[in-house]
Amino acid sequence: MKQNKPVKMFCREGKYLKLVVLLLMCILSTTASAQESSITGKVVDNAGLPLPGVNVHVKGSTKGTQTDFDGNFTISTAPKSTLVFSFIGMDEVSVETENKKNLKVVLKQSSQSLDEIIVVGYGTKKKSDVISSVASVKPGDMTKVATSDVGEMLRGKAAGVQVSLNDGGPGSSSSIQIRGKKSINGSNEPIVIADGIVIGNINDINANDIASLEILKDAAAQSIYGARASNGVILITTKRGKTGKAKISYNGFSGVQTINRNFDVYSGEEFAQLKREAYRTSNGGVYRPDDQVFTPLELESVQSGKYIDWEKLVLRTGVTNNHSVSISSGTEKTSIFSSINYINTSGVIANSDYDKVAMRVNVDQRITDWLKVGMNVSLQYSESNRPNVGNILNNAINTSPLGQVYNPDGSFRYLPGGIQETPNPLIDVYETNTNELNRNDIMNIFLDINLAKGFTYKLNASRRSWNYKAMSFNSSKSLSGIANSGQGSGYIRFQDNVEYQLSNILHYNLNVAEKNHFNVTGVYEITSSEYNDFRNSASRIPSDILGIYGLESAFLNTPEIGGNERSLISFAGKLEYDFDSKYYFTVSGRADGSSVFGANNKWGFFPAVNAAWNVSNEEFMREHVPVISNLKLRASYGKVGNQPKDPYQSMATATQRDYIINGVKVSGYVPGSQLSNPDLRWETSTQLNLAADFGLFKNRLNGTVEVYNTDTSDLLIYETLNANTGYTTKLSNIGKVNNKGLEVTLNGDVIKTKDFRLNLGATFTKNKNSIVSIYGKDADGDGREDDAVGNLWFIGKPIDVYYRYKAVGIYQEGENIPLVTGTTLYPGDIKLWDADPSNGANPNPDQDRVITSKMPDWFGTFSVALEYKQFDFSADIYTVQGVTRDNLFLYDYVRGGSLRGVKNGIKQDYWTPENPGGNWPRPRDGNDPPYINTLGLQDASYIRLQNVSVGFKFPESTLKPLGLSNMRLYVTGSNLVTLTDYQSYSPEKEIYDYPEPVTCVIGLQVGF
Repeated sequence: MKQNKPVKMFCREGKYLKLVVLLLMCILSTTASAQESSITGKVVDNAGLPLPGVNVHVKGSTKGTQTDFDGNFTISTAPKSTLVFSFIGMDEVSVETENKKNLKVVLKQSSQSLDEIIVVGYGTKKKSDVISSVASVKPGDMTKVATSDVGEMLRGKAAGVQVSLNDGGPGSSSSIQIRGKKSINGSNEPIVIADGIVIGNINDINANDIASLEILKDAAAQSIYGARASNGVILITTKRGKTGKAKISYNGFSGVQTINRNFDVYSGEEFAQLKREAYRTSNGGVYRPDDQVFTPLELESVQSGKYIDWEKLVLRTGVTNNHSVSISSGTEKTSIFSSINYINTSGVIANSDYDKVAMRVNVDQRITDWLKVGMNVSLQYSESNRPNVGNILNNAINTSPLGQVYNPDGSFRYLPGGIQETPNPLIDVYETNTNELNRNDIMNIFLDINLAKGFTYKLNASRRSWNYKAMSFNSSKSLSGIANSGQGSGYIRFQDNVEYQLSNILHYNLNVAEKNHFNVTGVYEITSSEYNDFRNSASRIPSDILGIYGLESAFLNTPEIGGNERSLISFAGKLEYDFDSKYYFTVSGRADGSSVFGANNKWGFFPAVNAAWNVSNEEFMREHVPVISNLKLRASYGKVGNQPKDPYQSMATATQRDYIINGVKVSGYVPGSQLSNPDLRWETSTQLNLAADFGLFKNRLNGTVEVYNTDTSDLLIYETLNANTGYTTKLSNIGKVNNKGLEVTLNGDVIKTKDFRLNLGATFTKNKNSIVSIYGKDADGDGREDDAVGNLWFIGKPIDVYYRYKAVGIYQEGENIPLVTGTTLYPGDIKLWDADPSNGANPNPDQDRVITSKMPDWFGTFSVALEYKQFDFSADIYTVQGVTRDNLFLYDYVRGGSLRGVKNGIKQDYWTPENPGGNWPRPRDGNDPPYINTLGLQDASYIRLQNVSVGFKFPESTLKPLGLSNMRLYVTGSNLVTLTDYQSYSPEKEIYDYPEPVTCVIGLQVGF
């Protein structure tokens, strides 16, 4: 009974609730402790082999572990939890733990790697089933590069693809070459196809709109594009709307641009001494007084020590902005993707700028289960302004630093040093301008019909129009205006091009007995285009008030008008077969009929065949060689074509002649210089490609090795004709060029944990280009085809070469200097290499000149990508090795390289009696040093820190309250550091070209 007393007291005092709560807490605590049970298990791949290092974590928490060497793991979790298993190269797997104590988890190869969808000719395929040479570039890697040039974004991203700068100015583009140069007079640029439509330029697409980009490199991949595919094909697929809630994305950056250079010009003191040395040489080795060497304006600078830094006055810090917004939405029936992109750049040269607006709308509409229609519309408009850049940079480097920039009234002094040959380069910065307006519209409508099971038909109709307007004006105060008695000049130009394309595409897929897979593709395509060009050049415009719009008052107007039409009709087919995803075989072909070629050769046929063996899918590989997770051997052989850049080249030309008859002007035509050729046909490239794709250690290391051999025959070459025929040239199909090469791509996930990932990648490309045949003549009867020395074409050598004497040193005092006919050499002059000293001192143009290739020995990339929690870092190092360029600034008088003491130039260690170790010839007034052009060839190999990007992804806990799905803040630098011996702003360009800028930006990516 004593035990009842406390109970009654609790009840009586109403405190029993506390006891109940206390008891419940104990029970819940005990229950929770019991529910936090231990789960064990093993993770294997689809072959049953254990996977060590697999990340295992509890969904919605921070709890996690990893599998041991045998694939085993142990983790404590609640019974109704979800375990997530992830491993590089494998698909992520989620497993419910309810009522489970021991798990066996199978991870399969990632669908994001081997099962990734790749766009190929007129269709798509899984990456694991691709058996031709197709390089896929991730759009996310491209947009990390701080540029508006999509071509520049591809630099170093794919083996075998060489990207070089056309121009570094705002809104410029790059040149793309795939597997070497194949044509002498034809195009060497790949065709670019966006959403099935051939477009004019890769920059016709906003980089932020790209969903996938593939590069077709071998003939088997290219052959279905036939006559236009010998230089490669770039396939772009733009983004489309997705089903679900509307998503808004923003990606934009702003930053600055500057210039790096790899040379020095002579300072004021150094240039003054150079000029003294030049006059000393022509004065028998005796210095002249300064008042006999310098003009009064120059002498004033020398005496006061006030010199001019022209580059500082011409160049500035540029500004670049790029902002893109897209909206994606969709239902089960309708999906829409739309975007707008704005680019604004103020260049590093004053008064140069660029603005561009691009808009896109992609619509997909499901009408029925068997019918879908869609439309893609892209509109672009751009405007650029640029002064006469080439002359400005040229003059900024070679104008003497001695003199005065301004007149007493503050205006620009025309001749700063009082020397006619060195005008003020600042004048053209402000007194010349070329305004360019571009509009590019692309619209295509497509229709997808499911005709039967596995049988589909697609109709793709498109119209692409391009309009260009340029207005260039040099005022009366410009350098050319001053030279023309204070009168302006310029031109106005209008160009437009309209192209139509209609494609009919049939696909049929058939599976027989589960393991036999057939795919048939048929294409019927028509393309036509019309181009117009009008230009009016005006000289001696008396007033600047209206600018180029005052050309009506010009003393002389010269109109030029041109245009052309071209059309192409094509039939193509492809049959693909694979057995059990192990053995693959494809045969394809395309027939093209073109209006461009001669009457007797309107049609060309381009077949290809390729085969592959997926060795890693064999049972013996899975059982005995587990370290190899992927191995596919590929081979292909095929033909593709290349047509001339312009139509009507198979026809004879005529030249207008004006006559005065009875005081009246009458125009007529006489035969021109080119004879017709009704047999003109395609250039044909025949390529053999052998490759191996591999993946090791569960695809943590993967790559591709490819070798190829391409023969391009029936080259389009102008033959020289006997003048007795009345014509001087004829375009013919003669000659042959060979390209062979090696390409290697490697990619490895060195580290991948929950919080840290390190990925390394590399590409290597080596291409050897050589001329096999030109005219097929052996005039000297030596049993070897003759070279075309006048065109610098040599059998067995690359298409592009230099052919000149080679400097081997500088003659010294007391040295036996040979007597050369027509040239007197002195100590301090250039010594030439002599192949045979016994044949006399005179340089022998046939024996002593040296052939030097312009092509690089190899190029490649090393890349690193690192992620740590919310931080990411990526960097690309790009290199080109074994390339030689001719640097005009080292020897040309106009470029300041001849050491006369009139123009400034790149600083060199020149020879004087007091400096006999100088490796440059002695300055001399009035004449260039003999053979100075031999010093122009420089090694232009370089290593460049191409791109560096550092970003921070804001965590979900921060974004969710703001209604954001993702947000990333980043800083990117492009073209940051270039290591090279080539003396220029860029090892790819001449000094007088618009310099390639160093760009640093800060950007933001936001998703709503």
